[in-house]
Amino acid sequence: MVIILVALTFFGAISVGAIVRYLVSKREVSVVELQRVKFFSGLMEDAKSKGDVPIPWLERGEMTLSPVGAVPGLGRVLQFPKDVYYHNGHAWAKLEEDNRVRVGLDDFTQQVMGDIDDIEIPPLGSKLNQGEAAWKLRHGQRKLSQLAPLGGTVVELNEKLIKDPSLANSSPYEKGWILKIQPKALSEEMPKLMDPFQFKMQFDQLKAKLMSSFNNQTVGMVYGDGGEVIKGAAVKLEERLWKILVTQLFHSSPE
Repeated sequence: MVIILVALTFFGAISVGAIVRYLVSKREVSVVELQRVKFFSGLMEDAKSKGDVPIPWLERGEMTLSPVGAVPGLGRVLQFPKDVYYHNGHAWAKLEEDNRVRVGLDDFTQQVMGDIDDIEIPPLGSKLNQGEAAWKLRHGQRKLSQLAPLGGTVVELNEKLIKDPSLANSSPYEKGWILKIQPKALSEEMPKLMDPFQFKMQFDQLKAKLMSSFNNQTVGMVYGDGGEVIKGAAVKLEERLWKILVTQLFHSSPE
C-alpha cells in the first residue's frame, strides 16, 4: 500500500508539472509584455543558469487580485496589475517603450498608510540603487521610506502627484506613479523582481509570519475579520509595532 501511495504521489507531481509546462507553452504574449520580452531576449539562458528567472506568468486577466479579502468601504480587493513587476518592499516597476522604467508604490502600501499627505521625491538626475531608499511617504506623523525596485537615474517626476499626493491612494498604478528612471543594470536587476503571482505568494507568507508575531488585538489593527487590510493601519499601531511592520513587510528601516 505504501509503495502504491508513493507511486501515485510521484505520478501526480509529474502530471501537475506537465500541465503547468503545457499551459506556459501555450500562453500568448500580450502587447504590454512585448517590451519585457525585448529586454529579456538573449538574457534568459544566463539567468536560468543562476536559478533566478521569474516563473512565467500564466494569463489571469487584466488585474491580479490578492486573496486578502475586500477592503472596508471600498468594495474591492487589493489589486496587483499583471503588466508590472514588484520589489519585496512593495514598490513596482513597469518597462516603457523608450527603455525607461516607470515606478511607484503598490495598492497595499497606500492602503496601509491611509490618506497620503506628502511624498518626498528625489530630484531629477538623482542616482537610485535597487533596494535602497528612493522616496518617503507621510501620513500625519507616520513616515515610510520605500525602496527603489530598480537602480538608475531619475529622468522624470510625476508633477501631478507632487501637487496632489492623493493620486497615490486613488490610482497607485496609473495617475499616482512616482517617477521614471533610466535603468543602469536592467539585465542584472530585473530577475530580482517578481511577477504578480510570485509577489502574492511571498506576500501571503509574510502576512502569516506577521500574524504569528502579533497578538490578536494588534493583528486586528492591520487586518479585519475577513483578512482585509485596514485602511490607515499605520497610524493605528504604536511605534514599536509600526517598526516591526516596516521591517517585516516593507524591508525598510524605521524612521
